[in-house]
Amino acid sequence: MDDELLRQLYHRLFSDPSFVHTRDCTFGDAIILLIHFFAVLDNRSHLWASVKRNWPLWCRALRFPSYSQLMKRLAKVSTQQRIAQLNDEFRARLPRSTEKVCDGKPLVVGGYSKDCDAQRGKVPNGWARGYRLHALIDSLGAIEGFDVTSMEGGEPTAMRDIVQQIDLAGVMVRADCAYDSNPLYQQIASRGGRLIATRKKPDTGLGHGQHHPHRLQAIEELEGEGNQQRLKEHQLHRTRAEQCFAHLTNLRFGIWALPNFVRRLKRVRQWIKTKILLYHLHLALSQSAKAAA
Repeated sequence: MDDELLRQLYHRLFSDPSFVHTRDCTFGDAIILLIHFFAVLDNRSHLWASVKRNWPLWCRALRFPSYSQLMKRLAKVSTQQRIAQLNDEFRARLPRSTEKVCDGKPLVVGGYSKDCDAQRGKVPNGWARGYRLHALIDSLGAIEGFDVTSMEGGEPTAMRDIVQQIDLAGVMVRADCAYDSNPLYQQIASRGGRLIATRKKPDTGLGHGQHHPHRLQAIEELEGEGNQQRLKEHQLHRTRAEQCFAHLTNLRFGIWALPNFVRRLKRVRQWIKTKILLYHLHLALSQSAKAAA
């Protein structure tokens, strides 16, 4: 499947004249992105991917830029926009549903890392340094929107930024107690959707502050008498996030760890963005293969 992913990326990049011929550049975006995708696909550094002997034989006739030129081009905003464009294209090949789930995944770095962007934050088993992937996940498996922050970044705050650019008309967004936030309820409602999240301390008072109507409705649905079935259904839908992260983690090119050469927030965001692009392409190819069988 990894070889097929590389072939698909090659044909997509070099079949588009706008990628092959980039204005005022000796090397087009196609070869720059192909080297980047190959590095991320193999969980290797860009320096390793710049050496032709590490490539399949059918790719070695390509003309490569120098390593310094490669890194300069990858740092450009236009290159990042190309990656986002391709991710949106591959995501569009996958089905959508009206059920979404939001969750976060810790990206831990070593305790002796000198990365000043990797901050200390809560993880399931205590505390750790690193980053956190925040994702809005479709119940059918695709990742609708995402962001990467330091580990200390608040999950409701990050999710508000994510949903700000997403049309959620008629969508139900499910979440755990970490996302039980009135501002997040308001943000999702403004995009046409509805959030339903459990509380950290269910069956307790609400105090004297004002609460968003959708939050009050969620409390009634999940904590009201005789609503145990609704709570079980909510928790069942929530497992879609764990299933998506499990799939993304267990793929050969998946997000199972941050390599020691991926440090600082800007580089981590680029790395994770490309991983999700590859994940969407993998899902699209798998579904096409099942449909053809």
